[in-house]
Amino acid sequence: MTSPSSAVRATRARLSLNPCVAVVRLRMLARVRGAAVIVAAMFPVVALAEPAAAPDPAGPPVTAADRPSGPAGADPAALSPEPRFTWQPFGYVRVQYIAVQDDPNVAFVGRDDGFELQNARLGVRGALDSRAAFVIAFDGAVDERLQVNTPQGKLRVGLRDAYADVALGAGVSARGGLFQALVEPEALVADTQRALVDRPIETRGMRATEGYQTAGLTPGRSIGAALRLDPPAPEAGVGFGFELAVQNGADEFSSNNDNDKPAVSATVVARLPHDGWILAAGRYNPRTVGDLPFRQDEDDLQAIGGARLALGPVALGGGVVFQRTTFPTTGGPSQTAFGGHGELLVPLPIGLPLTVGYRFGILDPSSLIATDRVMEHTVGAVLAMPGYRMRVQLQLTHVVEQAARELSNDRAQLAAELAL
Repeated sequence: MTSPSSAVRATRARLSLNPCVAVVRLRMLARVRGAAVIVAAMFPVVALAEPAAAPDPAGPPVTAADRPSGPAGADPAALSPEPRFTWQPFGYVRVQYIAVQDDPNVAFVGRDDGFELQNARLGVRGALDSRAAFVIAFDGAVDERLQVNTPQGKLRVGLRDAYADVALGAGVSARGGLFQALVEPEALVADTQRALVDRPIETRGMRATEGYQTAGLTPGRSIGAALRLDPPAPEAGVGFGFELAVQNGADEFSSNNDNDKPAVSATVVARLPHDGWILAAGRYNPRTVGDLPFRQDEDDLQAIGGARLALGPVALGGGVVFQRTTFPTTGGPSQTAFGGHGELLVPLPIGLPLTVGYRFGILDPSSLIATDRVMEHTVGAVLAMPGYRMRVQLQLTHVVEQAARELSNDRAQLAAELAL
């Protein structure tokens, strides 16, 4: 039997005879030792052959990341989380079928009976507790026409609201962005709440193909800032509010002002029980029209009034707009315009949420033109379907032009609305 010392001597002799084999074997031995060290580091319990330590009854140690932020010594229960906005999407779709009587003498009146998309509104509103709020909304049913009395229009998407409100205290808030100031008779009536298909004529004017196209008298939306107090509807008595607004004087789709002067408005609102209200407003807008080098200044001064009263089941509403325009650039005679409406709404006692109504409207857009006055007699009905978040409206309108430019342009409209 070979002794250990003789085996060692034999191994050394072989290594000395073959140095390459020695180097390889030494390297393998180093790799094995390195792997053993890594395994021992990863599994100390196995490497050391010791039992696992018992868990600490007090739980794992608290790190700096686990500690609540706040001043030293503050009670963690008293620390409130960072405030977050609450979001709520909203929107509605309004589609109508309109039939306008074809005038035998004017080619652009009538002759386009069919479906029209009145609104495709989609937006979001949010609030940060009672400190701040915002509204952003788009509409995909903006009717765009290249010139006055063009029979064919194009649909496009337009920004309708983009504003934020910040509470200042005592119910007063500051508003900034793109918004509609309270300077029209039905400014407090939402599209999804009006009983008839169309807004009053002093606000919407006369649309193309329904007659001689005429713009309404109220300004619409604009970019600016306002100081507001909008009281809630009282159970009894009267709640007073106001709005002081400074906005651009350009049209509602302009990205900037049309001159260096802003439009300013002031409104007083009285809220009444049963969703009633009275509104009075004034607005001054020194605007500029035309293209260079033929730009001209035109200054508008407006007075607006509106009201809605609930007398038992009957609702009475109305509004009026007066406007005086001066022309500083040309020095021409001043122009006056006026428009207004009155309406009566009565719910029918037939077991259905059906309301019928009548509205008289008038628009005289210019005192410098003797034959441009328009009157409308409108009867309509609205059927609410709360279970479907829908309303269906029917409207018949008899239009009366002045004798010098009388038209045959009565119309019938059937509309459906879905609140999203």
